[in-house]
Amino acid sequence: MLNDLSSFSSVVMSTRMDAEWSYDRISGRYRDEKGRFLSKASVGKLVDGRIDKLETQLKRFTRMLGDGSITLDQWQGSVREAIKAAHIQAATIGYGGRSEMGSAEYGRIGQRLRAEYTYLQGFVRDLLDGRISAPMATARIGLYAQSVRGSYWQGTEMREQQRGFSLMRRILDAQAVHCQDCLGYAARGIVSIGSVPMPGVRCACGARCKCTVKYFRQQPQAVPV
Repeated sequence: MLNDLSSFSSVVMSTRMDAEWSYDRISGRYRDEKGRFLSKASVGKLVDGRIDKLETQLKRFTRMLGDGSITLDQWQGSVREAIKAAHIQAATIGYGGRSEMGSAEYGRIGQRLRAEYTYLQGFVRDLLDGRISAPMATARIGLYAQSVRGSYWQGTEMREQQRGFSLMRRILDAQAVHCQDCLGYAARGIVSIGSVPMPGVRCACGARCKCTVKYFRQQPQAVPV
């Protein structure tokens, strides 16, 4: 299935959808040129694949820094550009494609990126002060790749709110080991959007959180007769 989706990310990131992929606003899902829906699981796998690619890239930059192939300034600049591209792409896929987004949506992405850059600056200070070893730096940089998943969920949440969904439920991954925070969020059941954080936020799992979210519309109250 994934081999058939090789062009999906580039199409979603283009200024408009072409004949190969399109976003269906009614269903909130992507369709191929034959009208077949792309499953949410497949979209999730594509985002995971993008994260894996970024992690490999960031670790390569960090090894190059360690062996003296690049300077610290070059490393920081390369990392910034790589995480910027990945966060924008993940949020855009979550939202429904670049053509669906406006200044408010890009503003949310920019806010998230500024936070990532602040964390990165702290990383640079630790490197300058010699507080972390090369193996520690390689492990730590991987978390910057994993945090991209949060941008995907941020884009998804913005999209679902615009579609009229006001309720959410945290879903646990049956194959993952979850922290107590995530178990507590899931146990709350269906709540208003924003009542529990997005996956990877305010939980011990952090950027490695494997939770997902399901969204619901508020059912109108029955009028007594």
